[in-house]
This record gives sequence, C-alpha cells and structure tokens, in this order.
Amino acid sequence: MKGVIINNFGEVQIDPHNCKAKHDKWISQVVTNGDTNYHTMKKVSEQASELITRYILDLHNGKNLAKGTRRGKRSFNHLCNTRIRLHKLAEMLETRYNKKIMELTEDNILNTFAEMRDGTILTREGKPHLCVSSYAKAFGAFWRWIVRTQKKENIILPDLCESLDTSQDRKPKWSYFTIQDVEAMARVAPSFYYEALVYFLFDSGVRAPSELMNVRAMDITPVPNTNYVFLNVRNETSKTFGRKIKLMICSEKLMQFIKMNDLKGQDFLFPTDYVTTRRVVAKMGYNALKLGMPHTQKSQKILISNGISLYDFRHNSCCHYLPIYKSENQMMYRYGWKKSEMIHYYSEFMGMKDTITDDDMLIDTTKTELERQLQREQQRVAILEEQLSSTKKETEERLKHIEKIMLQKFANTF
Repeated sequence: MKGVIINNFGEVQIDPHNCKAKHDKWISQVVTNGDTNYHTMKKVSEQASELITRYILDLHNGKNLAKGTRRGKRSFNHLCNTRIRLHKLAEMLETRYNKKIMELTEDNILNTFAEMRDGTILTREGKPHLCVSSYAKAFGAFWRWIVRTQKKENIILPDLCESLDTSQDRKPKWSYFTIQDVEAMARVAPSFYYEALVYFLFDSGVRAPSELMNVRAMDITPVPNTNYVFLNVRNETSKTFGRKIKLMICSEKLMQFIKMNDLKGQDFLFPTDYVTTRRVVAKMGYNALKLGMPHTQKSQKILISNGISLYDFRHNSCCHYLPIYKSENQMMYRYGWKKSEMIHYYSEFMGMKDTITDDDMLIDTTKTELERQLQREQQRVAILEEQLSSTKKETEERLKHIEKIMLQKFANTF
C-alpha cells in the first residue's frame, strides 16, 4: 500500500511501498523514551539483533559509512530492504551452522551464498533465489561496517567477505512485446486511465513505481512548434538523475487524459496503488496477448501470474528506441542510466535480430551500381535533350527558309 512523504524540497511525494511508515514503525519498537532496545529481532541471537539494529540506525543517521560512498542518511527504501535482508540472512546462517553471527567463518559465508546461487538453498516458498547478488552486497556492506566499528575499539577483525561473489544474478525473465501489442492492450483497458498508462509507460520507459507514481501535471510541457510534449522526470524522484525527454508516441493521448481529468500543477497523473495497477495491467496483457497464467483466489478474484509487469514496459521501451537513437549517450540519458552496459541489460537486443529489410539490403549492397545506372540515365536524357534541341533548331531554320522562298515567289508574281 502506498504512502505519502515530504521530500527534501518540502514537496509531497508518493512512497509506492510505504517504506517510511514501515521504517518509522520499526524505529518506534526499537527506541522508546530515548532508550534503545537492540534485541527486538526474533529467531536470531541477541548478538545478531544488536549488530543489525546498530547498523540500520547508523545508516539512518548517515554514520560510519564506507569511504568513497555517498554521504548522508540512506533512503527509507534502502533502510527497509537492508534490514529485512540482513534479518533473513542472520537467521539462515545462525540456524544452518548453529553459531552466533560473530562466530561464522569465511567458508560458512561463502558456501551459503554459493548454495543460494545454485539452487541448493531455496526460499521459504520453495523457489530459487533470484536476487542473491542483492543479499550478498547487503551482507558484505554489513560485515565491513562491523570491521570499521570494531577497529574504532582497537579490535582488528578479518574481512570474511573479501571473496564474496556479488556479481549480478541471471537476469529475471521478462515478456517481450511491441508497440502493436501495446495498442492491443489499450483496446482491452477497463478505463481510459489504464489506456493512457500503458502508452505512457512504453513511450517514456520510466521506472515503475517510483518515477511513474510521482509524475505530476506540471512535469508535462509542450515541445515548441510540435504536437509533442516533454516529460520532466524530477531529480528527487529518480533513482539516478533527473531528465527531460520527449514523448513521441503518447503525447496526444496523454494531453487528452490530462484535460479529461482536469489535472493541473501538483496533481499526480498515475497515483493508483502499485499492487492494484500491477494486477490490472497483468490482466490486460493476458486478455490481449495471452501472456501469463490465470488463477483464482479463495475470494474468487482472478489474478495473472508470470504475466506482464510494469517493469516490462521499461525493457520494451528500450527495445523500441534502441534502433532509433543515434548514440548510446542519448539512450542513457532517456532512461536515466549511468553505465552503457545497462542498454544491453535492458534490451538483450530482443527484437533487434534479423529485422533488416530488403530495402535496407538494397541500399547497402547495390548503392554503387544504382549510382552508375542513374548516371547513365542522366547522360542518356542529356543526349536526348540535346538531340531534341538540335532538331527543333533545324526545323525552325527550314521553316524560315521556306517562308522566305514563298514570299519571294509572291513578290515576283506582281
């Protein structure tokens, strides 16, 4: 369920996953009347609970951070995700080896993460872990925080995570679709809200839900002397950096949507709860493209599993615009990326293979021959024009000569 926060600019901002409220609730359980209870975490040792709690509080205050990292307190999303991941990992490691967290060895840690990657250790739902790298990065940062803080107490600890594999996991599967498929989804949309939404997601490629839910009416401005509009993705709502991009597909429909709903200034364009939006879009994808698998809940509500997600639109937007943009820098700016490898990560060049047409081949392989034929035709036309001009001139001279003879004969008669 979404929440609302006030950002650093004093503006109202949608918190899609309500992370601030979740963090505030945890803080209220830990800190009471100025006293801190470090032992609130269940199913882990008091030692693990205290270390994780101190670490999260330091992140909250921007304290004891690693050199070279950004200064200042971490986002509520980061705080919640880190706390949950470390709690799960501490429970797993301590239960698995029957040791407290500070008694673990390097082999204990490395073996656990290796087995999470190869599928030996499954989730509580019995499924393979899909984001082991996120857990590994979180634990590595946590352990190095322990090393730094213990060093202040003149206690030297080894870095047990020095050899920890934090490389990217295998990329989760995603559904590939085209602009024609988006049009098909729009035709089965339950309302104009979702019709405009799918076009906007595909055209803009914004991150959902964070950037999507925080787009305001004032962020949409006309492109001078065109029928298109700009989208201003504000810096404070972006994961990386703000940017101003042209909407080349959905401009007309978006302006119609804004006018229909009388949206102005600070009004949010697509503020509907993320879970609700995700379910509706998944149904649209199934109804139009048969992507995903429907199943009925106890409440008789039909949901679609393994169907189209909101983030799939970002992937497919990248695939759509990849052959259109002339440089990687332009692509990186449009999608808010700092590294060029993200282009390949998001597109995987899906839809890019074997798309060359006969016309493309004609231009590439026979251009010289066509130029030669054109030159010969131009020469032939020039010769014909010269011959025509010469014939015309000769005919005019003959007519003048005949006319002169006739006039002479007419004069001799008299």
